[in-house]
Amino acid sequence: MEKRYDVLEFYKIVNELIDLSRLENTKEKFLDIDIIKEKSALDKELMLMEEMIDFYKYDDGFELAGLSDIQRFMRNVEVIGSYLSSEDLANLKRNLTIFRISKSRAKNVRDKYKNIWQLFANIEEVKDIEQFIDDAVREDGTLKDDASLGLRDVRRQKQNINANIKEKFDDLMNGKDTQKAVSERIITQRNDRFVIAVKTDFKGLIKGIEHDRSATGSTVYIEPLNVVSLNNKLREYEAREREEIRKILLRLTELIRGRKEEILEIKEILEKLDFIDAKTNYGISKKAIIPKIINKEYLKLVEARHPLIDENVVVPINFELGNPESIMLITGPNTGGKTVTLKVAGLLTIMALSGIPIPAGEKTEIGHFQNVLADIGDEQSLEQNLSSFSGHVSKIKDIMEHANSKSLVLMDELGSGTDPMEGAAFAMSIIDYLNKKHVTSIITTHYSEVKAHAFNSTGIKSASMEFDVETLSPTYRLLEGIPGESNALIIARKYGISDEIIENAKTYISEENQKVEEMIKSIKEKNDELEILKAELENSKRELEDQKSDYNQKLTQLENEKNNVIKKAYEEADEYLKNVQAKAKNLVDKISKDELKKEEAKSTQRSLNMLRNSFIEDKKKNVKEKKVFSKDIDIHEGEEVLVKSLNQNGKVLRVMADAGNVQVQAGILKLVVPIEDLVKIKKKKVNKFKNFASLKRTSQVRGEIDLRGMTADEAIADLETYLDRAMLTGYHEVYIIHGKGTMVLRKKIHEYLRTSKYVTEFKDANQNEGGIGCTVATLK
Repeated sequence: MEKRYDVLEFYKIVNELIDLSRLENTKEKFLDIDIIKEKSALDKELMLMEEMIDFYKYDDGFELAGLSDIQRFMRNVEVIGSYLSSEDLANLKRNLTIFRISKSRAKNVRDKYKNIWQLFANIEEVKDIEQFIDDAVREDGTLKDDASLGLRDVRRQKQNINANIKEKFDDLMNGKDTQKAVSERIITQRNDRFVIAVKTDFKGLIKGIEHDRSATGSTVYIEPLNVVSLNNKLREYEAREREEIRKILLRLTELIRGRKEEILEIKEILEKLDFIDAKTNYGISKKAIIPKIINKEYLKLVEARHPLIDENVVVPINFELGNPESIMLITGPNTGGKTVTLKVAGLLTIMALSGIPIPAGEKTEIGHFQNVLADIGDEQSLEQNLSSFSGHVSKIKDIMEHANSKSLVLMDELGSGTDPMEGAAFAMSIIDYLNKKHVTSIITTHYSEVKAHAFNSTGIKSASMEFDVETLSPTYRLLEGIPGESNALIIARKYGISDEIIENAKTYISEENQKVEEMIKSIKEKNDELEILKAELENSKRELEDQKSDYNQKLTQLENEKNNVIKKAYEEADEYLKNVQAKAKNLVDKISKDELKKEEAKSTQRSLNMLRNSFIEDKKKNVKEKKVFSKDIDIHEGEEVLVKSLNQNGKVLRVMADAGNVQVQAGILKLVVPIEDLVKIKKKKVNKFKNFASLKRTSQVRGEIDLRGMTADEAIADLETYLDRAMLTGYHEVYIIHGKGTMVLRKKIHEYLRTSKYVTEFKDANQNEGGIGCTVATLK
């Protein structure tokens, strides 16, 4: 990180990220963080960050608690004959487990977060190493008793010896002759041997080896003779235990050495996870977003906030630069927030181009600048107050040498610290130079000459920090297109300075400067009028939208009422036609025995069927089955909505009220749509007319059915449905095509026809109609 970023306080952002990271390598990486010069690499990092923020907000993210630096372990592994401690093994196992669980989480959501999954896709787990360590080492870093058979036997012997030692001491502490000699009823250690505290006056009662005395000399620590051999055995088994532990650790370290390359790959991924986890948690805590990075010199800040100022008091900044003007000159009172605006623009640009989320609105766009050059003074800094014009010139010289069309230049109070006339001339010359080189720049000044020069020059945008002269306080709002007024005399009058002094002061202001101030005052008044007109226009627009919404609601209601009336009329007509059709069917049944009238009756039945079919088609054209939508823009996170453009239900993830957009999860898609594209659907009413479709199908039944290629069960099921529909249609005779083949299907169909409630008789078709491959059935 170059030192010139210090004036923008970028180091404070870096310190916050360092505090959020866990690994030393990650902290060092943050110390070196800088603008990513290659656009493709920056885009890849920001896409990953965008997925991470969503992953943490909506799908729980990763849990990296317990992550530690395993680089140190792996350096020890490289030395042949060395071995890791049990604590190191426990730490290594914990890190391998974090990687395995993180990979599993990423795999579960790989369709949603493809860039996150790519981190893990080519890295294999080493679950066998985890298991080997887990079999031998506890979570607290101690070896388990059953880590090996030898260790288990040694520890069992130690337990027995300890039990014997305790028994011997208990006999002394409870013995009739010896208990009065005991100073404290506890067993302690001296020189790694178990001893007992004995009163000096009674030490003759307990035979043994004296190891220590108290500071006062009233207590001696004695190893009783009957415990000496037990202590010796205990030391022997402790040595055997240490050797057994060494063998176990050597064996485990050798296994790890064989998988060193795989574990080092996992280490790299864990460090990357720690790096992006810190940035993600920082972004979520700051309510930050990933801006759009465009490949040109352009800056568009929307609702941008300074990340080091409390979000409850900071005033968001909005401005656009680079389309087409490349320089913005900000003027206004010294306490109006000009410096903060410069810092927000520079700081957020560096953060975004370094792959760090920024506290701004979704529509923020930042150009891919190669560097940010700044000369910003801190009014609260004693060192800066003492700095001279020459100090500023030195910084400006450095900026001019490094600035090019790919730079973002920020200069605060350009030309200050010297004679106003010369300072203004110097400032205008610098601005002209930057404008000629097409260097994107944001510059602040309070010189009237510079204000006028900028206002009358192409490629330069004027702006000012709003100041309320009534309350004598800044609003910290940036006003684009309007130079700032000089409010010194206005403020002086508000504070009670006499009119005589104020008017006399005005005589010392040059006529040219007075004209500039009058021009600025006129522009501001016209802008205020435009703001009022704009507000009135917005109100009228909202009222029109409300009226349009009411009209659409009423129109929909009217259409529904009309639809219901038509439905009812068609329903009654349909019922009447069904009754006529049933009577016609009965008539056909009655005269079916009269061969002369059979064809006439069937003709009548067909005419009725055609009439009803035509009726149903006409009804479908006139009756609209519409969904009724209820317009409700009061949408909240978690609600279910319909996305009209997709015709698909979704769940609201985030409401961006200011932008008029909503982020919706629709299936595996996550997208931002306008509020107008969302509706809440009323519960669907049961459609009482849903059988119309089936009536239409009924009217289209053919006089034959082809069952070839089906199994017997499938054929019988289809045949029964067909015969039912053929009866309703009015067929007297139908053709059942089953083919010859093995004749099994023909046999099964004939068995069914003999018992069918629809069929009076059946026979094989004539030779020219299919012969035994087709059966002709006469319907009742």
